[in-house]
Amino acid sequence: MLFDRQKRATGLAVFALFTVCAMASMSGCTGGAGDAGLLGSPFFVFSENAGGGLAAPPTGTTTMGGGGSFGGDDRTNLDPCDESQARKFVRISMRNLVPDDNIHYFLALIALVNSATHPDGAVCPDDIPIYTAFGYREIVEGATASFGNYCIRGPALLYFHENGEFRAGDGSLASGIEPSRGTGATFDQFFGSAGALVPVPNQILFHNPGTGSGFQLKVAATPADACTTSAVLSNCGQDAFYYVDDNDLPGGSTALGVGSSRRVPAEIQGTGCECGLAADGFHVLAPSNATASNANCNEFLRGGTINYAFVRDDLTPPFPQLVWQVTDGSASIAHEFDSRAGIQP
Repeated sequence: MLFDRQKRATGLAVFALFTVCAMASMSGCTGGAGDAGLLGSPFFVFSENAGGGLAAPPTGTTTMGGGGSFGGDDRTNLDPCDESQARKFVRISMRNLVPDDNIHYFLALIALVNSATHPDGAVCPDDIPIYTAFGYREIVEGATASFGNYCIRGPALLYFHENGEFRAGDGSLASGIEPSRGTGATFDQFFGSAGALVPVPNQILFHNPGTGSGFQLKVAATPADACTTSAVLSNCGQDAFYYVDDNDLPGGSTALGVGSSRRVPAEIQGTGCECGLAADGFHVLAPSNATASNANCNEFLRGGTINYAFVRDDLTPPFPQLVWQVTDGSASIAHEFDSRAGIQP
């Protein structure tokens, strides 16, 4: 079953590479951030590429850019210091629609500071205190920070929700959501039904870095330091979230296939892996002037909302098991929940 799951993730990565190369055929296609799970190191430095993509690690691998820019109309970026206050945030909610399982999720938000290093960074340097007050950790210019399978290059900010701990010190759920009750969803205690107002990141990543209580659940290999390693693993097959019982033990079958308690980026709606844009296991911020009408499959928007919903259907792979609904700042819908999830408006 492990082989089946890895083969499926690798197949999606191959398809993603083919898609990106086909779209770029007029100018050629080189190995890099999109295909490094197959051709090079998958441990990238978050950088300034289009769509908030990933640059190559210190080994010098070339880059293909991030989620891609295949939408129409105006998709240019503004100076984040010129953005209105409302557009410096995004509102996020999370719900669990699974009746029998808790969700243990690992949420990281990566925000790049607008600079020579990150010219498309979402953060105005003057707004760094807004991010640190929320709980982001600052990574200064010239520094790097290893986070599981990723290496983040400063100036940037990293928010790891509750450090991935399933329960808080008082025993309440932290990075976990209780099972749904009856026919209704159960919402996360922090990212509740009204949504939490979050300083806007460049990337939203569901990724277990293999630390803390996540260590006992981690299946895919994690490097000791992603900024120095040259190991080759697929980003689309990394651990993202789990179905667990009240004791944070894998719920249901522990096999890595049908009945799995583990889910990966290839099974999350709107990641580069699921969209076929690139082997990128995360969501990306759309350019400033993008709207709901021209947002790419993997993009969320400034001033808008993201409503996440966890589902479970072990009989229909590769059905996305974490789906999202995305709006822009005008409340226009950019992405609806995957229809196969059966979520009513």
